[in-house]
Amino acid sequence: MISYRKAAILGLVMASCAAVATEPALAQQAGGTFFTSVQNKTGDIFTNVRNILMIVGAMGVLGLATMAFFGKFKWHWAVSLLGGLALIAFVSQVLSYFGLNGLPTGQ
Repeated sequence: MISYRKAAILGLVMASCAAVATEPALAQQAGGTFFTSVQNKTGDIFTNVRNILMIVGAMGVLGLATMAFFGKFKWHWAVSLLGGLALIAFVSQVLSYFGLNGLPTGQ
């Protein structure tokens, strides 16, 4: 059971959210430049992390080639590595397909 105090707090939060949601000028005025800056920084971080992960993936491919040379190659490791690299490479296209255009595509 939810206590009366928690119910009152929940009601207050829901009423505040409804008041802000019904007034779009408040949302635009609250921090248009702030959210633009956050979106730009997030895009930069995403691009840099993606580049680092691609470099680590290339090292993994070299490791798989070395293991194949010595006869210790495992197909499930190769499929996992290639699947992870494909996921990292195409995540920005998938997000833009679903309407989230904040991330950079294919740099």
